[in-house]
Amino acid sequence: MNKKLIIIDDEPKAGQLMARYLNDSYECQVFVDPLAAMTYFIAEGADLVITDMQMPKLSGAQVLAQIREVNQQIPVIVITAYSSVDNAIEVLRLGATDFVKKPFDIEELKIIIDKALNVSLLKAENSRLKACLKAQQAQDDRYRLIGTGGNMQKVYDIINKIADIRCNVIIEGESGTGKELVARAIHFQSQSAEKPFIVIDCGALTDSLLQSELFGYEKGAFTGANKQKKGLLETASGGTLFLDEICNISDNMQTKLLRVVQEQQITRVGGLESIDIDVRFVVATNQPMDKMVHEGKFRHDLYHRLNVINIQVPPLRNRLEDIPLLSEVMIKRFAQKYNRIISGFDQSSEKLLTAYHWPGNVRELSNIIERAVALSDDDTLHLDDIPISVHAPGYQDTQALDTDQPTLAELEKRYIFKLLSANKDNREKTAMILGINKSTLWRKLKEYNV
Repeated sequence: MNKKLIIIDDEPKAGQLMARYLNDSYECQVFVDPLAAMTYFIAEGADLVITDMQMPKLSGAQVLAQIREVNQQIPVIVITAYSSVDNAIEVLRLGATDFVKKPFDIEELKIIIDKALNVSLLKAENSRLKACLKAQQAQDDRYRLIGTGGNMQKVYDIINKIADIRCNVIIEGESGTGKELVARAIHFQSQSAEKPFIVIDCGALTDSLLQSELFGYEKGAFTGANKQKKGLLETASGGTLFLDEICNISDNMQTKLLRVVQEQQITRVGGLESIDIDVRFVVATNQPMDKMVHEGKFRHDLYHRLNVINIQVPPLRNRLEDIPLLSEVMIKRFAQKYNRIISGFDQSSEKLLTAYHWPGNVRELSNIIERAVALSDDDTLHLDDIPISVHAPGYQDTQALDTDQPTLAELEKRYIFKLLSANKDNREKTAMILGINKSTLWRKLKEYNV
């Protein structure tokens, strides 16, 4: 399909003559009235505009300015009989693609047009690729799932298998393992990725607040309900509702939620009309749900409605092989955030990180790395950049201790570190066990650069 050109020249013969020579290669629309040309351009668009410089109603510079308000990329070629270097510089400064003098050679004009269209095509392709890259980076940033070990591969496999089906999912795992990140990955790799992804923490709201948040309410439903409010279930329709810590909801809310999951219908608080929705439920818990069902703490019928797919997110202690990669990504992220230049952990620190049991999981690792990056004065992170609580009992820095006969001061240091680790960094308790006051312990830690 030929490219569409708009030609604007207040001399009818000049515009018609250009169109006659260019029609073989392009689809030309000729205007003697620049106002009419701009109306057409706004309504229909074009691939390139050729405009005369000196015209009544609108000058070529004014046409150019109006075009640039609508489209910054479209090529605009300005033609004038009043040629000068100053004119050329001015129109190019205003955003013209090129400048042609009257009288002009039609073959020369064709070369300029082809060149402008090719450059425009390359710019459009470049913008498209940048947009794709930005979208991919944004998607990667949404869930930040990191890890190549076997336990994480199992999680990835399930996410990939359910990418094209809208089934309900239960995600189980300890606090800090990244259950919400898994939920985001499920949503953003699905066919509903452009639809809403709504998150609600069931443990942070009372029954009444949770109900009004989920179902919405009509005006006057209760004191303070001054206007109608759409609930999160309506907002999430077509997409995904992520219910975090679902085991915290009451029996009453479980009953209400069961009907929604089964019927895909809701009624606002204070309302009478049933509203159809289309919501995929992804829920998370840090407790084994089958155990809660067995103990009567969670409705078995709701559990089986939700438990179409079950994903177990491994704790960090079961995927220690992922710590180097996690650390590398987190260091880069926080170094950029805090404007630091940091290459990574030294060898002793890496050994320490992989020896720790990580009760706080990935969230704890992220917190420790953010703290280390923010406070570091070096381009490499060292042992003293890591909190004492991470120094596991019995840990020894093999680079610093190459002897079986450490000094008394070194033994004292090791023992203090062991006690601090055993007492979870409680310095008051540690000082009491050591038989010293807190100020003495503080002084010793300062000597150790802690």
